[in-house]
Amino acid sequence: MLDAIGIASKDPSLSVKFYKILGVELAPVGGTDHFEGTTQSGVRIMLDSIELLKKINPAFKEANGSGITLCFKQKSSQQVDEVYKKLIAAGFKEVKAPWDAFWG
Repeated sequence: MLDAIGIASKDPSLSVKFYKILGVELAPVGGTDHFEGTTQSGVRIMLDSIELLKKINPAFKEANGSGITLCFKQKSSQQVDEVYKKLIAAGFKEVKAPWDAFWG
């Protein structure tokens, strides 16, 4: 059973703000470089600073992209648009605006 997804972050405070808008409250655990929160489906998200990951594993290398995609299901396309607007209003940059995908 999938319990948690770990995410590396260059700016944990900004990442915490981002996930809060998506409905995941990330709280510090054991310091200011590790955060955890639980999604509505029960999967935990663990967020670690790059600095902490390098302390844990000196061979850690930053990726040129995340390599993962997390999807936060909304009840309607209108709710998708509302969350998107909140993210943009909070100062996050658009990669691709919401669209009606073939998978629904």
